[in-house]
Amino acid sequence: MASIRLFLTLTLISIIVLVSFLSSIRGYRESMAEAEQLFDLQLIEHAKILSLLNPRLYSASNPQVIERLILPKAGNVDLSAEMRIAYQVFDESGQLLLRSVIAPIERISPLEVGYHDDNFSGYRWRALVVEEPSSGHWVIVAQRDDVRYELAESVILQAVVPTVLGVPIAAVLIWFIVGYGLRPIGKLASAVHAREVSDLSPVELDNIPSELTPLTQSTNDLLVRLQSSFNREKRFAADAAHELRTPISILKVQVHNLLAEATESSKSLEELRQGIDTMGHLVEQILVLNRTAPDQYMMQFIAVDLYSLAQDIVSNDFEQFLLKDQSFELQGESVFLRGDITALRSLIQNLLSNASKYTPAGGNIVLRINHQADAIFLSIEDSGPGIDAAYRGRVFDRFYRLQGDQHDSGISGSGLGLAIVKHIVDMHSAQIFLGQSSTLGGLQIEIKFPRTEAGGKR
Repeated sequence: MASIRLFLTLTLISIIVLVSFLSSIRGYRESMAEAEQLFDLQLIEHAKILSLLNPRLYSASNPQVIERLILPKAGNVDLSAEMRIAYQVFDESGQLLLRSVIAPIERISPLEVGYHDDNFSGYRWRALVVEEPSSGHWVIVAQRDDVRYELAESVILQAVVPTVLGVPIAAVLIWFIVGYGLRPIGKLASAVHAREVSDLSPVELDNIPSELTPLTQSTNDLLVRLQSSFNREKRFAADAAHELRTPISILKVQVHNLLAEATESSKSLEELRQGIDTMGHLVEQILVLNRTAPDQYMMQFIAVDLYSLAQDIVSNDFEQFLLKDQSFELQGESVFLRGDITALRSLIQNLLSNASKYTPAGGNIVLRINHQADAIFLSIEDSGPGIDAAYRGRVFDRFYRLQGDQHDSGISGSGLGLAIVKHIVDMHSAQIFLGQSSTLGGLQIEIKFPRTEAGGKR
């Protein structure tokens, strides 16, 4: 069902058309039967008038031909002329005394009292035969069947046509009435859609119809369950990460002491130190992911100078490039973006950290920030191994790493860096694209932020 409104409108119109059609058929049949009775009564009236004519005005030796009989008029219409009525008058011996101009010389019907159906002059006729008791004359009055049906149908159609023409009007009225009746559903949808991502409080609407009450209650029950589920997830992630920080810090101190006390280098101690550092990094990434979850905080978007933010991050984290003798270049110009500064900082840090990790010593890394009329672009490319096109869609999954926990580069990681980046990109209604750098040969990541009124070049 594509549309409830359309379904209800079509259903109601179909019912109206069907009922109107059946009623029209029944009304047509009954009206035609009544019209037949009225026309038959008219034949009787015509026959009575003919029987009242003075028989001395005509005789069998000189049969009269009359063009029409002077009868009462219906408005400006002479019934005898318009209704194609033929007359014949015979004496008691069956000799023709009088006829109308459209009546034949031959007898229309047998001289038997009553109604008869006869054919003459190329038409089907309804004839009435009456015997005048006082004079013994026979009067025959006939009317064409096609005229009878034409007149009857014209009267009936005048009653049916307004009903047919009223169907489109009824359809329009039903369309708007059904739409008005479904407005509470639209209000419910708007109320849910207009909420902030972190607002899971019950939906409250005034004057809710009884039919919509179960849907509203079910929606509120779902929101309550979601809120409870998010709270449990929040508490678990935050408590687990915070509780792990202390033992990890203690382990780092102990390993540092062991390395200082060792008289010679120990491969096991060095691997232990790397493992603890990886664990600490994983815990920090979980905390970042939890803090930037839209259900955990209300996004406070402000105007952020993306280029200045990148400069600040690079100046603080430039040591990672120096340790590997990597060449880093920041290109672009000042451009403002409406966003959450904490989330954007985490996004740039993760991009720089990934680029430095997987770019070999002595490699090159370029970070660019530029803008167009309708978008702001942030891109980073390196001279590392890159990512095969077949795996680019999966690297945004949480805890997913190419070739498992240990990359060919020997760099360990948590598999959360690009997942956090993708999460922040979605939070800012942006788009992210992965490809191969045409200049450095490694991975190129480009993020396209939508341009807002507060964004732009200073």
